[in-house]
Amino acid sequence: MQAQLAQEGHVVSLAKLCRWLGLPQRSLYYRPKARQRVINADLATRVKLTLERFPTYGYRRLACVLGENRKPIQRILQLKGWQVRKRPQGFRPRARSLPSVA
Repeated sequence: MQAQLAQEGHVVSLAKLCRWLGLPQRSLYYRPKARQRVINADLATRVKLTLERFPTYGYRRLACVLGENRKPIQRILQLKGWQVRKRPQGFRPRARSLPSVA
């Protein structure tokens, strides 16, 4: 369809296209900037030492033990690949019923 419009000489402005699609114009020009995450090295070493002592602790409990906020702890765990994975909770096996004797 667009090729046909271009061949016939119809040119549609980006503003008009955005209005037709209900899309803000700014979203067309938005380019996210890749930024480098800065990790507090002192906090990362403290997290690593605590995680070696308590390998099953998640970021909330680590934050509580270290007396820090949970968000930097979680960010460190994610960026370093130390995130403790949640164990999948399966279905518990049901007891088999016996046939009635009545």
